[in-house]
Formats: sequence, C-alpha cells, structure tokens
Amino acid sequence: MIPTSLTQVPFIGDMARMAVAAEHVNRFSGLPRGTVRGVVKDVNDPEERGRVRVLFDAFSPDIPTNSGAEGEFVSERAVTEPELSHWIDVSPSFKGKQSPGLIGSRVNIVTSDGDYKYAILGDILYDPERLTEAAASKLKQPRNSSMTRLPIYPAGALPPACEENHGCMVIEEAGPMNSDWTCVCLKRNGKYIWVRHVDLQHGHAGEDDGSQNPDSHGDSEAPVKESSVWDYVFPTSDKEMTKTSAFGQSPRPNPYGSSATWHSPPS
Repeated sequence: MIPTSLTQVPFIGDMARMAVAAEHVNRFSGLPRGTVRGVVKDVNDPEERGRVRVLFDAFSPDIPTNSGAEGEFVSERAVTEPELSHWIDVSPSFKGKQSPGLIGSRVNIVTSDGDYKYAILGDILYDPERLTEAAASKLKQPRNSSMTRLPIYPAGALPPACEENHGCMVIEEAGPMNSDWTCVCLKRNGKYIWVRHVDLQHGHAGEDDGSQNPDSHGDSEAPVKESSVWDYVFPTSDKEMTKTSAFGQSPRPNPYGSSATWHSPPS
C-alpha cells in the first residue's frame, strides 16, 4: 500500500530526525554555520598581513541570549574580559595593517568548513537590534571598512566595455606614459568605454600665454593677458607641482615631450 504522505515513509522520517539531531549537535558544539558576526578589537597584526582579531558574538557579553522577566534582553555570559579570536585572515590580502578606525566595528565573518579557525573578515555592518540596549546605544554608523583591491589588467587586455561591465573599476597596468591608470566603464555619447581618471594632483602644459589685442567693437578694451585654451594633462603624484602665477608660468615647456599627447580609451 502506498502511503498518502511522504511524512509517513519510515525512511523519510528517520532522515528528518537525523537532520534535526545534527543541527542541535552543531549548535551545542559551537560550530559556526555560514557567516557569523563579531566586533573588531585589534588591527596591530604582528606579521603585517592586514589581519584582525575579533570578539565573536558567540562569546560577547553584549549579545543577548535570553529574555528577562519584562521581556528585555539580557546576557547570561560572564562579564569578565572575554577571550578574543586568533588573527583572522582578510580578503583581499595585502601587506600592512588595517586602519585603526576599524576597531569597534561590527563585521560579518565568513567561516569555511564550519570552523572558526578558517574565518575570513567580511563586510562592515550596522545592526544595533542584535545588541543589548547598552551596547546598541554606543554603536555608530560604519566609517571605516576593510581594504578593497581593484583588479589589475595589462594595457590592451581590459574586459570589454559593455553594459554588463557598466560601473566596474579596474587598474590599467603600464598604460599611457608607462603609468598605471584607474579606469571606470562609463557611457559616453551612447557608447560604453573605459575612462581613465587623472590624479587629483596633476599639472597642465601647453601653449605659452599670449596677449589679447584690442578688439574692433569700438569699446577700447585694453590688451590683457590670456591663458592657453588647450593643454596637456600629466600626472604629478611623484613630486610636488611647480607653483605658477595667475597667468601661468611662461614659457611652460611640455615636460613629457611628444609622449604627452592624445591617447585613445583603454581596451
């Protein structure tokens, strides 16, 4: 006779009970599942690999574990100084230390194979509803985040500039002037292209300043200094820019010679 419901199949019932039992075992054995949360407590990585030490929520007195008599969340964890984690890896990895501004931030932490020792620092988050009232009142909106590293592509080998990559940002390696450039895929005149962004600190070089002759409109305008209407733009992040007057520095030689010229968009 065929059962009217799968729940009446003995094998299905046994499997369901095993799944529930396994879930309780994992919960009470302290094994994390997927992503856990914590607070960054230390960024002074002795090996300068960008790692951090955190206080996991599972060991934090600031995370409520049960409800009080009046429905207020309280914590059963000891008020003594809780034990911090090991040095947790970060992605992307880099040489150095995280910003001190990261200390005190709540973060998502990705675990691998259900083991805390394979944890990787994740995103900064804001979740005062998970904290005790006292801790939530001290929580501030995130200001610092873990480091972000842009992907690096050799010049001439960037991903296609298309709708699917609209807004993507990459580094073009060894582009014009044998320099690296930050590139963003943007739409220009209805066409997607990679746009190079010039450093905030940069200089201009082009035609010398000249004089404007009196015009012929009969208003007797006197000759005035005029600046060039076209010039070259070149990065100067490696040194301080030369100071100039309001009318520029004349003559203004092109410091890059023929290399400072029009460059097609990266590809």
